[in-house]
Amino acid sequence: MESHLYPHKNLLLKAAAALAAALALSSCGGGGGGGGNSDAQASAKPDVATSLSVACSGCSAVDPNTYAGSGTGVWQASNNATEAADLPVQLKGLTGQSVTLVFTNESAAPVALPALRIDTPQQYASAQLSKSGTETAVDAAVHDNAEVSEFNRSGFARFLGSQGEPAASRKSVVPAAPLASSVGYAVGDQRSIYLTGGRQRTVQLQATKATGDGRTVNLWVEPSEMTPSRVTADMVARLRDAFAGAGGVYDMLVKVGGPLWGPHSAPNYLISGAGQPIDIFFVNLDQNSTPYGVVGYFWSLNNFRADVLPQSNQSLSMYMDTETLYLDGERGFMQIVSTLAHEGMHMQNFYRRGVLMGAAFTFDTWLEEMSAMMMEDWAGNSLNPGFNAIRDTRFPSYLGYGGKGSYNCSVTDWTPMGASCESYAVNGSFGAYLNRQFGLDLFTSLLNSSGMENSQALLDAAIKSRRPESSVGHELRYFSAAAAALVPLGAGIAGYSMPGRTDSGLSLAGIDPAAFGESRRLPTALPAMLQPLASFPVSRARVQGTFDETIRVPAGTTLTVVVN
Repeated sequence: MESHLYPHKNLLLKAAAALAAALALSSCGGGGGGGGNSDAQASAKPDVATSLSVACSGCSAVDPNTYAGSGTGVWQASNNATEAADLPVQLKGLTGQSVTLVFTNESAAPVALPALRIDTPQQYASAQLSKSGTETAVDAAVHDNAEVSEFNRSGFARFLGSQGEPAASRKSVVPAAPLASSVGYAVGDQRSIYLTGGRQRTVQLQATKATGDGRTVNLWVEPSEMTPSRVTADMVARLRDAFAGAGGVYDMLVKVGGPLWGPHSAPNYLISGAGQPIDIFFVNLDQNSTPYGVVGYFWSLNNFRADVLPQSNQSLSMYMDTETLYLDGERGFMQIVSTLAHEGMHMQNFYRRGVLMGAAFTFDTWLEEMSAMMMEDWAGNSLNPGFNAIRDTRFPSYLGYGGKGSYNCSVTDWTPMGASCESYAVNGSFGAYLNRQFGLDLFTSLLNSSGMENSQALLDAAIKSRRPESSVGHELRYFSAAAAALVPLGAGIAGYSMPGRTDSGLSLAGIDPAAFGESRRLPTALPAMLQPLASFPVSRARVQGTFDETIRVPAGTTLTVVVN
């Protein structure tokens, strides 16, 4: 809850209001609620602040200054002023617990982080994760490249006569004759396809299957990869059924977001909207004898006619890496199945938002990728209850990327595999949190939202329609604290939890941050700036008695204190 003071005509009250604004460090409640950034103006540098406020119910936070001695307690305070403010923190009753301080910048601009002691407890001191551990596989699981992402987001519009305008504003065009596609191929037939960079490969049709709504799915494999030691007939059959079988990836995609392709108003530019099969091409994408790397992609260039873009395969298609399929056992196989859900969401988003709504309404890359990983999350339990791409790959990477975690990384700044930020890990993990907090309803409404071009505003509106007092920044605040402080799932603290749930026949596995203590790596250096819509954790280990520290909280930032 925020505090707001307004000046009155009485001079004394005006002076008091000005002072209150200057010292406006307001306390926050818990449970996913609370206020956001206010318009409070600071006329002088704040040097006095209110205390923390208990931010959880039924937990181990007894009052603003007391911990129960065991379990998990959470406290918060938000600085809604325009300058940093000092917050005296005193928590008594500790018996050797860790205190985690999480700063979350909920504003739209970077803020300076004040001088702060960085502890590096021995249990978190490792510079990097084992190369045999989770991080290697996760960090390498890239779904496309910048060229593909940018073309899918807005580049395609340059090649439409309508320049990607919404369907309602497009001028009618004379339909052209339909072009040849994968319709009519039989198992055993071969064709040549283009990959990114103009590379060409030959593929052979290995299996087909009709989905429940009658769409044909074709599985093609590069002939040199179709061997008993690489891609086998059994693998192809499993992949076919996982995607096109009843309740498989295709059915789940249609259930949450509608058709992956269909009627449109640009027949002179795009492949036919009727009768298009889905082609899944399995080729050795990287040719480096290593799994992961680029595991798959959807490129809307291939939805164009070849007389518009000569390197189009004129195919509603996805492209999957064979080496990932067979060089990491069952884990690699399941990663490819999960990637089919990921790339299928990109395919569906392109049709729904890019083709039907217009290029102005496509998601920004950060939200486009988040939506694809949210789809992976929803699909995981139905495909294999023992594997969830977010829980098993993205979330551990968020906690441990590069030996220091992927923390000071803005949700809205897409920087995959960067020096200090891994956006797949950040946005995949945050999307999984939103899935578990809000359910399938938020996801489906986000996919089908219309009328707004700004991606952050779209996500904000979807959240506010379910929690009017919340926002993207508010939810990031709770997620960041739950993750970085390893809040146990079993603690059941509302807002700081990622429990399993089932909605409309789709289920999510629970994610327990406390189970990932071996993956967590905390930062070893203080960055100069805290990025917008990003967080930064600091830990104080094995605290006895009273935790007593004055902490400077940047403007527009929330401090969350977790004891467990």
